[in-house]
Amino acid sequence: MNDRSMEKENSRVSIILVETSKVQNIGSIARVMMNFGFTKLILINPKVNLADPEIEIVARKAIHIIEQAEVIISGLSELRNKFPLLVGTTARVGSDYNLNRVAITPEELFTDDLPIEKVGLVFGREQHGLTNNEIDLCDLVLTIPSHSTYPVMNLSHALAIILYEIRKIVKLNESTQSLRKPKHRGANYNEREQLKKYFNQLIMKINYHPEKLKVANQAFSNILSRGYITGREVTTLMGVLKWIELQLK
Repeated sequence: MNDRSMEKENSRVSIILVETSKVQNIGSIARVMMNFGFTKLILINPKVNLADPEIEIVARKAIHIIEQAEVIISGLSELRNKFPLLVGTTARVGSDYNLNRVAITPEELFTDDLPIEKVGLVFGREQHGLTNNEIDLCDLVLTIPSHSTYPVMNLSHALAIILYEIRKIVKLNESTQSLRKPKHRGANYNEREQLKKYFNQLIMKINYHPEKLKVANQAFSNILSRGYITGREVTTLMGVLKWIELQLK
């Protein structure tokens, strides 16, 4: 893959840092981004002085990524409608009893292509990561299977692993271009939310166990997020749910 086509693929991914508090991390993040050819950085309410000379010392030739970064003060919610796919990252993985934090690995997410045209990779605070509310804003949660004795990774190290997986699959796709399936438009955030709404309305009308509604809706949301779903598939599924609702009447 030539540099121009790789740059076009990499422009589909934005790195989003939430309330980063260490200048070394911002500099290191920019450097890793440049290592893999990514340039889009969004800083949400950064807790450092972006003009601190130490940032440039760490970032070196990648300082332009920080200088051109978008800075948002209001919070992650401002980006929700700007990205069809927001991917949260966490070291604190959920279980069957905490569906909000059921996570997949970078290898599972980036199997044969970038899952959608515009992706935001969200990284939380150094000490506390992302809040549950911020996780709820994301379409899915990504984790790196590190060792249980010390699972929390440095921000730039975690980013390097994820960007490596993305770059690897993009290069693989270029070499097997003739074998790729025709591309379809991925469902956007609003379409997926509308499908979730129909699902919720349906299970309420069939008097599904009230105490299990939240878990059922979260499970359905997780399924949608973990699989690539097209706009046409969303339309078809909404038609099915409407038909079921009509039959119930």
